[in-house]
Amino acid sequence: MTSATNSLKELHQVLLQLEDCRSQLERGPSQIKARENIVRKREAEQVEFLDRLKHLRMSADSKSLELKTVEKKIEDLKGKLNSASSNREFDIFKAQIKADEMAMSVLEDEILEAFDQTETESNRKSEFEENVKSAKQQLADFKSKFDSDSIKNNEIIARLEEELKVLEKDLPKEPAEQYRRLVNSRGAKSMAAVLNGACGNCYVNLTPQQRIQIKSGPVQFCSNCGSILYIDENPEAD
Repeated sequence: MTSATNSLKELHQVLLQLEDCRSQLERGPSQIKARENIVRKREAEQVEFLDRLKHLRMSADSKSLELKTVEKKIEDLKGKLNSASSNREFDIFKAQIKADEMAMSVLEDEILEAFDQTETESNRKSEFEENVKSAKQQLADFKSKFDSDSIKNNEIIARLEEELKVLEKDLPKEPAEQYRRLVNSRGAKSMAAVLNGACGNCYVNLTPQQRIQIKSGPVQFCSNCGSILYIDENPEAD
């Protein structure tokens, strides 16, 4: 492998590392936002649950109050039944008592069902609390890791940018101008290793003559995608 090929490979590796570090920094805010959205979703689910639980309790309390009203009404009717002045009046009070007792039985069943539902839902309260807590913890952990990684990535970027400047100085003037235009528009995709006789970006096969020129001649560009090419004779050692 020639010195020029070595330099191009090193240059490409630096560009790839820079792109990866910058990508991590750029993705961070959107990843944080996604986790913040999860926290808001879990909080909304908790609010909805607590509201549902509140209405279940209110419904149970309302039915309990209604039951007391019916019980009082039956008690009053029994008093009137004992003091009825005629058989007709007695029968009317008796029929009302029977109807209210049936209504009271239905209410008692509804109250038991309401209390069962309330108890079942109440047992899920810790589940929603844990969901919110977990989402907040994941957000905090990611923010902490991202802040720590950002410091490291910025340090790596600064070092790589210095390495890049040194490597770019070795490029011949004319290819250097084309290289800069490509890097500005395509980043690390502006370069490609030749693997198995093909361009590593577009996978178009090169002729044997082209491979010889890449190894021994000036900087070569892929005739199909325009990438700067270099021979990577030992890709597994990267």
